[in-house]
Amino acid sequence: MNPRTTAVLAIDFQNEYRRVAAYPVEGYDAILANAAAVIAAARAARVPVIHAQAWIEDAAKGDYKLLHEGLAPELRSAVADSPGAAICAEVAPLSGEAVIRKAWPSAFRDTTLGDALSRLGIQHLLTLGVWSDSCVRASVFDAVFAGYRVWLVKDACGSGTETMHRAAVLDMANRLYGGGVLRAAEANKALQAKAYTAWKCARPVEFLYRIETIDSLYEAL
Repeated sequence: MNPRTTAVLAIDFQNEYRRVAAYPVEGYDAILANAAAVIAAARAARVPVIHAQAWIEDAAKGDYKLLHEGLAPELRSAVADSPGAAICAEVAPLSGEAVIRKAWPSAFRDTTLGDALSRLGIQHLLTLGVWSDSCVRASVFDAVFAGYRVWLVKDACGSGTETMHRAAVLDMANRLYGGGVLRAAEANKALQAKAYTAWKCARPVEFLYRIETIDSLYEAL
């Protein structure tokens, strides 16, 4: 991973996923702390940090009709201008950092993210965010399809439960062609151009996991 051609993509670190909100992410405080450390290391290394923010205007609800039909108002997420949709203070964008607002799970769909990465000459995406099984996975696969080398920071990602998160990470790892998985501490070393340890994807569908093997395979990444 070359820091000069790397960007950090932080996905949906929003208030509505806190412990007392409608859609709490398990272990969110620790995930935010790890994400904040990676973002700080990127800033120190002058590596671009791009924030993806789920943001749905009332007029756009029809674009995601199957999600919104019959959904109680208190269960809506990513409501534009709501406190829940705001990016958490721990990882809030600094002036000049790009914020990509999105109405779909993938940060690439109907957004300017691809254009922004092209202008910056990015080849590697150090990716962190929530939910691992939804917006992170959709964004990661679109990035891989677009030819980016994705490095997933597994302890700076999360979901509604740890099991959901771990299964999603294994799903992504099975198809992280050209990239891999690492922990926040190792990502920080990589951003400082120091020696670091990461699992690298060597072949498609390396992990034929079962319920009883999810934890051991995840820990091995």
